[in-house]
Amino acid sequence: MQVINNSRPEYMPRLEHLLYGNNYSVSIDLYGPLDANRPLIEVLKSAVSSSCEVPRSVLISVDEARAHILESLLYPGDPAAGPIDLPAKRSEVTALVEQLLEGAHVNKADAIYTFHLAKGHPGYPVWWEFALDIHAQGRRWILLGSSSD
Repeated sequence: MQVINNSRPEYMPRLEHLLYGNNYSVSIDLYGPLDANRPLIEVLKSAVSSSCEVPRSVLISVDEARAHILESLLYPGDPAAGPIDLPAKRSEVTALVEQLLEGAHVNKADAIYTFHLAKGHPGYPVWWEFALDIHAQGRRWILLGSSSD
């Protein structure tokens, strides 16, 4: 499928492109700013998918969120599946991840919750995934990432 109109910031499709590989693709989605006062499930059902289910949500620190996102996006894979030539792209990927963190307001967060999106994920998680509910400056951003084959 070819995307005709992609209104996401340029760094998101660039990250996905850099991380493409053998039996491996990355999906990154960012929603926001959204209403911080509504329950998470209501926000997800209106912004992501009406079929969303979230069995658990846990408060984490900014450092934990940053580490989880970086670890996921820098996942090397294995000989059968993983990004092509990741070591050569590492510095550009890391710089783009910093732009993603800024766009998702991770560094300015008052609270970040990691949650399991049991149903309704826009990607197809196989190797790894992250789902974050980021609260900053009275608003919220939902950051979703996953890799699939």
